[in-house]
Amino acid sequence: MHEQSEATATLPETPVNPTPPAANDALATQTVYTPTFSGSGKEYFRIWLVNLMLTVATLGIYSAWAKVRRLQYFDRNTQLAGASFDFHGDPKAILKGRLMATVLLCAYHYAFGFSKVFGFTVIGVLLVALPMFMRGALRFRLQNTAYRGLRFSFGGSTADAYKTYLPLLLALLMPAVLLAIDSSGKLAIAGFLLYLGWPLMHGAMRQYQHGHLQYGGQQSRYDVRPRSFYPIYFKCLGLALAAFLIAAVVFGGTAAVLTVAGGWGKSSNTAAIIGTVIGVAFGYIAYLFAGPYVQARVGNLAWSHTRFPDLEIRSNMSARSLIWLQTKNAVLTLLTLGLYRPFAVVKLHRFRLANITLHAPLGLEHIAAQAAQPAGAAGDSIADFFGIDLSW
Repeated sequence: MHEQSEATATLPETPVNPTPPAANDALATQTVYTPTFSGSGKEYFRIWLVNLMLTVATLGIYSAWAKVRRLQYFDRNTQLAGASFDFHGDPKAILKGRLMATVLLCAYHYAFGFSKVFGFTVIGVLLVALPMFMRGALRFRLQNTAYRGLRFSFGGSTADAYKTYLPLLLALLMPAVLLAIDSSGKLAIAGFLLYLGWPLMHGAMRQYQHGHLQYGGQQSRYDVRPRSFYPIYFKCLGLALAAFLIAAVVFGGTAAVLTVAGGWGKSSNTAAIIGTVIGVAFGYIAYLFAGPYVQARVGNLAWSHTRFPDLEIRSNMSARSLIWLQTKNAVLTLLTLGLYRPFAVVKLHRFRLANITLHAPLGLEHIAAQAAQPAGAAGDSIADFFGIDLSW
């Protein structure tokens, strides 16, 4: 995730009128790094195309090996302070995770079709297993990512995983449970009210993820409270509603003018057409405007408050620039029938790296030189068993 050192302030040669020693020491230790990406869209296109063809030919089985190739390409082409990252994940662990995820998804989808007892049993299994799986996925991703030959690790506990992910799972699963209890759907609608707490749940997930990162024997510190995510979502909602109203006025006004002018005729289902167009426009706005806005604001907030004892991270992504980039990527991907997708991924990766700086007063070499602290023995066997990757 990361690019090359750009600036290193060093102690100047002794001047005629030397500055005080304290000032020189501060200048000498102030080192700022910016990650860089040496890959290109053309290179990744070839990897992407081969991955796609082999995944289709093997009915999806090769997708695990495809993911490893993708992560290795991006990590090995991401430089920071003259060194590259690397990924050492086992494709079989990823395949195992995807098979388990598929089984759980199918069981959840068809559970209540068999019986309510079976449905509630599946829900119970999901609530018990998924927090451990999510923790295992974080450990898998970090423990297989290395920088300067030293692997990252994740120190979040299983208990904290349950505290973090159970509210989210309840919000996701509760509508289906309530619908099974009351087929009229009235209770299910009430279940969706749990999503009002989504910013709080999102903030808790970030707190769990960013507050337990480990590298070179150093433990991360994260000081953002989950409720701080609410202003970001409120602003996002305001922007989405404003854009929706503009779309409704534009399309509604155009339809009214055409109707009065007789361009649509009395037999035209004007309301249905207007509703469809406005719905599509709102979906486009939510995907290409609200999504990137939240990504930029949340990314800046979370990473800029993630610190190690000898390292500070700062993220300064522009929401407007990210919205424009994602819009352009979506349009070009659509026009090329998906062939632009690899180029879009590279451009997005490069954009994120370009807006990250790392401030290490003692230098990154000092952090990497420290021996990694081994994780506690308690619970390691469980972590290894659930050390799979559920993501796609």
